[in-house]
Amino acid sequence: MALSLQPADVEADGPLERRTILVVDDEVMVRQMLQDCLEDCGFNVLTAMDGVEACGLFMKESARIDLVVSDVLMPKMNGFYAYQLMCRIKPGLKAILVSGYPNGVEMINDEHLNVPEFMAKPISPKELLVKIRTMLDDA
Repeated sequence: MALSLQPADVEADGPLERRTILVVDDEVMVRQMLQDCLEDCGFNVLTAMDGVEACGLFMKESARIDLVVSDVLMPKMNGFYAYQLMCRIKPGLKAILVSGYPNGVEMINDEHLNVPEFMAKPISPKELLVKIRTMLDDA
């Protein structure tokens, strides 16, 4: 799955508070590109390779994590389930789930579950940054 994130394509809107984003993706190149792009835009970035690692990291760092960007389909634990577990620790946690399946959010049928924002891959760095800024500005 190609994800073309070019930090030069993303313009910073000015100084950002040093917000922390947890990036979760089982593809090393995607995780690294997201990390580089977000760090170039002024964010602190923590990374995990799957939902299990993300939940372990979140248990240690939940106080400083402002938002999660996670792939949905990953080995060991999917991103949606990991997000639900993180919300038990930090209710109201903001998150963007990303999937190569355009209707990925429709896989979740339970109306009682907290469903975060959703973006289909490949994601545009500008669109991702706009969504992140909007979500964090509402915090």
